[in-house]
Formats: sequence, structure tokens, C-alpha cells
Amino acid sequence: MKPIVSPPPTPPQVAERLEIAILTSEQMRLHWEEEGTATHYLELVLPLELEATPTGDYLRCRVFAEEIEIRVRVDLIHNLPMPVKD
Repeated sequence: MKPIVSPPPTPPQVAERLEIAILTSEQMRLHWEEEGTATHYLELVLPLELEATPTGDYLRCRVFAEEIEIRVRVDLIHNLPMPVKD
């Protein structure tokens, strides 16, 4: 049986970028992988809130095409700015 491994914490610069998008109501075209099914999505979304949980950080957002609200685990978003190695 595999041990349950929690996802890595969200890098501070990524969290800051998402908070700016939330505060300014910036629309973002995000590419993410659905937790559990590995289905990929590319949608225009409105970020609403960044949620920290014991199972990882989640971005709550509204998908414009379907007028639904979803939660995406931040480490499963493929096109966010990532930290540069020193």
C-alpha cells in the first residue's frame, strides 16, 4: 500500500500571482488536470479564491463557458508562472 503524499506547497510567487488575479478580477485561460481522473481542461476562468487545505492548495474559479464554479488543485495547473531556479 502506497503512503499518502500531500502535494508540494504552492510557491509564494505563484500564490501572489493568483491573489493579484483574484483582486483584479483578471480572466485567465488555464490548463489543468482534474484530480483523480487525469482529464485535461483548457478554459477561460475567473479566479475567485485561493484555499489552503491539508490536502493541498486549491483555486476556486468560475468557468465562463459552462457558468459553473469549480475547485482546481493548484499543483495540477500546467500553465502558471513557476519559480526560476537560482
